[in-house]
Amino acid sequence: MGVFKNILEPGAIVATFTAGALVNRRRRRITLLDTPSVESPLLPEADDAKSLDDDGSVLPSESSHTIQSRILARFPFLLEIWYWLLIYWIYQGLRAISARAISGHDAIFDRAEKHARQILAVEHFLHIDVELAVQRFVLTKTAWLVRFLARVYYSHIIVGVVFYVYCYTFMKRDKWLNIRRTLAFENVIAFIIITLWRCTPPRLMPEEFGFVDVLHSNNGGSAWTQNKFQLTIAAMPSLHFGNSMFIAMCLIKFSPHWYLRFIAPLWPMLMALTIVATANHFILDAVVGACVVLTAYRYNHVMLKLLPVERVLFGLLRLERP
Repeated sequence: MGVFKNILEPGAIVATFTAGALVNRRRRRITLLDTPSVESPLLPEADDAKSLDDDGSVLPSESSHTIQSRILARFPFLLEIWYWLLIYWIYQGLRAISARAISGHDAIFDRAEKHARQILAVEHFLHIDVELAVQRFVLTKTAWLVRFLARVYYSHIIVGVVFYVYCYTFMKRDKWLNIRRTLAFENVIAFIIITLWRCTPPRLMPEEFGFVDVLHSNNGGSAWTQNKFQLTIAAMPSLHFGNSMFIAMCLIKFSPHWYLRFIAPLWPMLMALTIVATANHFILDAVVGACVVLTAYRYNHVMLKLLPVERVLFGLLRLERP
């Protein structure tokens, strides 16, 4: 079961990206007079200077004749896959490095537990410390729901990938660019928080608190989230909830399909129940996760500062953007 699951999840991601590349393939040559399409770089607002012929047409650059440029011109979504890989793996790589760096440092883990106790104290003061009650209700009254919630918890990556492809395919160019930069910037903010203010999740609190870890076992887990490089004391903020809220928000505001706008709110509601019932996050983790995503969306233009880096990389690869 575990092997099948660990093959199925990455396979589903590859299949989704492949479908995105095929659906969005370019069937004709784009000219200077065409309306700008959604195919554009992560940081597109300041386009590279291009050489113009006497009639005003764009002269092909040396890079445009390379094999990689021709492939990218035909399948522009391949560039979006590359950006997603950068967004995901840089974040996960930094988390893995952090996990190995703090391994064996008991003082850091003790401080993380102290922070978790502080969260519970604040929630108790606000009368929102419902995590234990919710989990006990699910485990005792609706035990059948646990397996379903586990699938919800571990599906956030593939759902995010489907959302990524959908936005590129159906949303307006400016909306898509804001969304893509937000996904990158939220990881920057989240990593700063989990590094400066480490926090133990409910499932790792001492037994006296009563929380049960129902996911991280021999029968649970994921190839993406269950490994020796996992950063366990990173409950604050909850990007599981933050991203689910962001997906719903974008679909409600920008999706051209009414049925998606209608059902979109169900996803963050379901994820909120999941992270609490599985003892992976506190209520305040979800609140801060939502704030992180909203902040990243508001200030996503910060990512434009990386435009010079992108230009250098494209030059080294002799690659021209579509």
